[in-house]
Amino acid sequence: MKHYLFYLIKYMAIIVKPLLGHDAYMELLTFALKQRGIIFTGKPRYIAPDVHIDTEGGLSIGNNFVASTRVIILTHDYSFTMGLEALGKRPPTDIEICLPVKIGNNVFVGAGAIILPGTHIGNHVIIGAGSIVQGMVEDNSVYAGNPAKHLFNISEWTERKISQTNPAAFFKDRK
Repeated sequence: MKHYLFYLIKYMAIIVKPLLGHDAYMELLTFALKQRGIIFTGKPRYIAPDVHIDTEGGLSIGNNFVASTRVIILTHDYSFTMGLEALGKRPPTDIEICLPVKIGNNVFVGAGAIILPGTHIGNHVIIGAGSIVQGMVEDNSVYAGNPAKHLFNISEWTERKISQTNPAAFFKDRK
């Protein structure tokens, strides 16, 4: 029943966004995600409607979190069963490995990125679009790639962006 309640509230959030705005959308979506067991240690800034969040292994998300379109956050993995199958040791049932994901404060995850089970993302982090992230992600950093690797300190990255971008290209927040 909780599963149906989650989808009902999530789709209500999507419907009310054009009518009542960003804040109403995020309030409803956050409420729906809490029903799935996500622990919010702060208020998320934005989570796109097509983000897929698996909560099987546990997930906590910090303040000011942004997840762009098509982000996937996984907390469980059934691939171990296939590995055992390849060794001729097929278990009687599928074996699920569940590992919690922790996402810190002020984290932006770019479009299409995948966060794998057991990942811990620090504070003040940017994850590049299309990245595959696993393991520990340092505070104050920019990661990108497959597998995601540390590219920059976030301060260096921001200074570089400011110097390379025409100020007219910056947009105001479009809540």
